[in-house]
Amino acid sequence: MTAAFGQTGSTEGTSSPSPASEAEPVAAVEPAPAGEVQRSNDRLNVNPVTGQTTAQMANYMPLTADERWKLYLKQSYCYVGAYFGPLFAALVLDQASSTPPQWGGGFRGYGRRVVSRIASGGVQNSMHFLMAAPLKEDVRYIASSQHGFGHRLEHAVLYSFLTYNTQGHPTLNVANTSGYYGAAAVSTLWIPGERQKVLGCTLGNGSESLALRVCDFFDLQAFLRHLSLLFSVPARKHIQKSHKLSAFP
Repeated sequence: MTAAFGQTGSTEGTSSPSPASEAEPVAAVEPAPAGEVQRSNDRLNVNPVTGQTTAQMANYMPLTADERWKLYLKQSYCYVGAYFGPLFAALVLDQASSTPPQWGGGFRGYGRRVVSRIASGGVQNSMHFLMAAPLKEDVRYIASSQHGFGHRLEHAVLYSFLTYNTQGHPTLNVANTSGYYGAAAVSTLWIPGERQKVLGCTLGNGSESLALRVCDFFDLQAFLRHLSLLFSVPARKHIQKSHKLSAFP
């Protein structure tokens, strides 16, 4: 009896493990490799002039859902490119042509045009990103990996209407186009006029995309150098002189 109770007691003592022995070890969360973090940052680089992001055809990698959200915030609100494009477009396209004329000139008129450009760009980016996710379209401009004038010109024209899907295949850029025309329609709420409303906003929203194609097609420094020559004093005098001569045939 004593032996039996002793054996039974020893068995119960060994068969009831402590709570500490039941708990499984928690695996430590390892940080992402430095190379992977760097590649993710490269995919989110925003052009400070155009406010857009470029993806290369060679070694193409689609964006993750988290990267799409971060890129939306950078392109729309949190980067200098989101404001440089509207400032430039409002000055060259709107202020120079006094569009719309109801806003007048001077700093007051220019300020209204800048705010309108920023608001239109925010609407366009929001619609673009919102539609691109379910359509599985890339929100970046797909840059060509080929060389030569003809190839790059053809690519710049085609990829004004095309992009890549998540499998890395060309597809129609439905979200981008819808964003442009959607922003043009929404901007009629604050831009006075009739025909100038949709046309002006569509051209203005497309100016950032067009500038990105130009920067991809030519060298960026050469492009900026041509702009500085265009707005130089001799160039303006030549334009004024030609305009005076054309008025008296």
